[in-house]
Amino acid sequence: MCYFYIKSFGAGIIGINDKKREPVMKITVAGIVLGVMSLVCSPPSANAATPYVSGSLALASLGDSELTVRSYDAGYDLVGAIGLDGGQYRLEAELGHQKNGVHNSDASQSMTTVMGNGYINLDLPFFPLKPFVIAGVGMAKVNEDNGFGTTVGDTVFAWQFGGGAGISVAPFAILDAQYRYFSASSAELAGNHKYSIGTHNVMLGLRVGF
Repeated sequence: MCYFYIKSFGAGIIGINDKKREPVMKITVAGIVLGVMSLVCSPPSANAATPYVSGSLALASLGDSELTVRSYDAGYDLVGAIGLDGGQYRLEAELGHQKNGVHNSDASQSMTTVMGNGYINLDLPFFPLKPFVIAGVGMAKVNEDNGFGTTVGDTVFAWQFGGGAGISVAPFAILDAQYRYFSASSAELAGNHKYSIGTHNVMLGLRVGF
């Protein structure tokens, strides 16, 4: 029989920096790995959830800010995750880093994200592509670099959803492509200006079970 459980999310703590009055994300290793998932199998079962690791690279299109007017150049998003594949579902902890340049400026905006994601895998018999949908919540540390060595940051609540499909390329290895819409609470950056966050990401990644 195989089972897993999720420990308390107390490992990831949100504090308040009184001096700057901005959230501060304190994350332990346990907090990064879904707070933590533990897998216990005895004996092995055909229905056991399979642990996996994944990595993805995305073209990131950060939408124009609606609160304080600003537009962005296309950027990139690097994502790594560890999770459990239960067949019809997947649960994972994800760490990502996205960067976009500010249009017509030397400045740039980056986000380091910690997300907990859930997937539903859609089984299509006799079809090599395996589609899925995803939704997740977490935190984003948003940083603005003015291009001259000054950085201002804020930590905000974040969420995402999307879909894609994967295809097996080797035993326990799946190549997947997906689209995600990522959004977050408005971030307060330089000059106490608030910026809305919404980004469209097209991703290509590899998922390996073990």
